[in-house]
Amino acid sequence: MPNFKYLILLYFISLSINSYSQSKGAVSGVVVNKENNEPLPFASVTLKNHPIGTLSNEDGEFDFYIPESERNDTIQISFIGFINYEIPVSSALSELKIQLQPSNEVLDEVVLSKLSPLDYIKNALANIDQNYQHDPFQTIAYYREKFIENENIISKKEAVFKTYYTAKGDSAKNQHQILLYKPTENKQDFEFMRDWIDKRIEKEKKKAKKKGEDFDEDFDFEKDMNMGGPETIIDMADIRNGSSNNNFLNPKHFNKYEYTFGKEKSFSGDILVTINYKAKKKIESVKDQGTILISKGDYAIALIQGSGELSIPVVAKPVLFLIGLSVSNPKFSNTVSYQKYKDKWYPKLFRWDAKITLKKRHMFKANEKADLKIGQVFFINQLDSIATPIPKEKRFNTKEDMEDQIYNDLNISWEGMNVIKN
Repeated sequence: MPNFKYLILLYFISLSINSYSQSKGAVSGVVVNKENNEPLPFASVTLKNHPIGTLSNEDGEFDFYIPESERNDTIQISFIGFINYEIPVSSALSELKIQLQPSNEVLDEVVLSKLSPLDYIKNALANIDQNYQHDPFQTIAYYREKFIENENIISKKEAVFKTYYTAKGDSAKNQHQILLYKPTENKQDFEFMRDWIDKRIEKEKKKAKKKGEDFDEDFDFEKDMNMGGPETIIDMADIRNGSSNNNFLNPKHFNKYEYTFGKEKSFSGDILVTINYKAKKKIESVKDQGTILISKGDYAIALIQGSGELSIPVVAKPVLFLIGLSVSNPKFSNTVSYQKYKDKWYPKLFRWDAKITLKKRHMFKANEKADLKIGQVFFINQLDSIATPIPKEKRFNTKEDMEDQIYNDLNISWEGMNVIKN
């Protein structure tokens, strides 16, 4: 027979936990497709009247922390191709199941147009000046980078960045400042060719000792691997200052791609034209394909999703063969999305992931294999049109370790920060 005193105690504990969650402005939930109950990854969860929000993770799950000053607002959940869902913050429970209904506003077939797919892309490029913010703006964003070997986490760094985006056409780079940093938890050692690595370290150590020099014999993969922080992915997709980093948006490469129409979609009141692109051949060792969604009303690029394969340079293959190492062509995927605020489009999400397989042949012992997953994600959860340049001494330097560059002058904490839920 159950202990009812114990059950009653648990009940009141759960009530107090729920009350605590509400007092902190935390709303949790999952976003799914109403027709099949499948989760919707990277759905946008924002406040309707303020540029504050988060994204659902790969399983559609999210935690949304809402500042106390904005709790009279309304939560808006949106996903391309689905009807928006709204709920007042005051009515939101700590656990929500949001079922988004696929939009019926758009035909369920490819829509014929007087314009060709390439015409839409050219119009999008021609209208960048009027669609995207010219003046500097500022964001608070969550950043994560990961390196996984055979499903073991070797490195997974998380940080919160304040970013100052320079004016359109400004030759100066965007400026970043680390507000919060979280190092890898329960990290594993990098195992592939570990014996070879240890022997190289020992060899370098003996050389240093012979010369009377100090040698740092610690091999810290997390510190030694520098992915460059958010700059590396933001610069790939800052459409305001040119599109040369995207071959499929570069006029000199237009004839190297096939462009076709896909199904039109809707997103927050905008009708989006779907343009599929596919490279006819490799361009600078890359062969890619993907989708561009362009607003039918103003020709703004709202979303880019792509994938492809990188080729290993021919000159490197003989060297790899001689040392018994084989490398599969890395496969990559990327997503860049934008959000509309006060009639201008701003960045929302930058994400890329890559997969690569390494193999090492051995004569007298088992061969080695490593399936590697590498990725970065940077998503903006606070946007401010009033921007102040970041002081030089506080600016993030890609060549230095993250943990040595924390300047939390906003006094924020992880507890109230919107991140992609693990």
